[in-house]
Amino acid sequence: MENHDLGRFAEETSLYNRLVLGSLLPGGVWEPLPHFLRTWLRNYVTESLIYLVSGFLWCFYIYYLYPNAFLPKGTCFRTSSFASKNMVSLFVLGMALNPLDGLLQASPHLIPLFLIPTHFRTHLVLLFLEGVWATNLHDCINVKVWPVMGAGYHTIHHITYRHNYGNYTIWMDWVFGTLRPPADDGKKEI
Repeated sequence: MENHDLGRFAEETSLYNRLVLGSLLPGGVWEPLPHFLRTWLRNYVTESLIYLVSGFLWCFYIYYLYPNAFLPKGTCFRTSSFASKNMVSLFVLGMALNPLDGLLQASPHLIPLFLIPTHFRTHLVLLFLEGVWATNLHDCINVKVWPVMGAGYHTIHHITYRHNYGNYTIWMDWVFGTLRPPADDGKKEI
């Protein structure tokens, strides 16, 4: 019974290997490999493609559709009365975006858990570091190191909602033209 089930399992994974690797790579690259390495290569190629395609779609949404697409009235609350030039009120953070947008922003922390095996403690450490970074962005300390997204850049994001979409760096904003640098007001900086 066990050999029969193992044979069916190997046959099924061979089918997946042929479907994925046969359509993406020449046969001379993957056919000589043992079954275990074929399966590993199939998983690696598939996960890499999923990562690259989802990253492209997310960048397309953030840098093109979000700033340029028509947003129905009431999608984003206008919070300019709560936003000041030098700091962002905590009240603004709760009203800045549609709740559905907030759920979608949390999805990168949840969906990969089902796709990419990640140790639970590693996931918690990454989530904690994301919280520390979010606190750093909202503490009004403007770090002037070029690729790093500091609080000055992020304050502009909360005031205009059309600039400075980056989370850790300003590089993609610089590439796609959505970067707006903060004004130098001569305050103490780190």
